[in-house]
This record gives sequence, C-alpha cells and structure tokens, in this order.
Amino acid sequence: ADAPERLARLQARLVDAAAPLVRPGGVLVYSVCTLTRTETTDVADAFATRHPDWTVAPVPGSPWEPWGTGALLTPQTAGTDGMAIFAWEAPA
Repeated sequence: ADAPERLARLQARLVDAAAPLVRPGGVLVYSVCTLTRTETTDVADAFATRHPDWTVAPVPGSPWEPWGTGALLTPQTAGTDGMAIFAWEAPA
C-alpha cells in the first residue's frame, strides 16, 4: 500500500542525483511507467521547487496529454502501458 510513496522518495533521490551530471543547457528527463500523481507530478513539482534555476523543457505532444509540467500517455489513448514524462533544462 505504501509502494507509490516509497518509490516516489527513491525517484526524487535519483532525479536529484542526476541533476549535477547534466551539462549546462542540457536536458534532464524524468519518465516513469505509472499514472499515480505521487510518482509523477508530485516528484516533478518537488524537483522544480528544489531546483528553481532549471526551466521546464518541452515534452511530447499528441497522443501524450498535458499532465502538470509534463505529459501523460494513457493506455486507452495509445494502446500502451501508462507513462508520464517530465523534462527540465539545466541552467547555462
């Protein structure tokens, strides 16, 4: 029952650990195969709060649907597993 919260904490640590490895002006992509808010927009919003100097980068368009600052792909829309994607550009 606590899996989404536990995984979101791990995912937040992973994305934070990856941030210093991105070259200035480079793009960091966070993508997960889940539809839970806890593991998608909550992780992305927390990253943006901790890294205010990063800017939101473009994410795929249709059939992806806007989801917070990222996008969501739903099984009923694309006939695939559910997925979410968020991207940020590192400060130059």
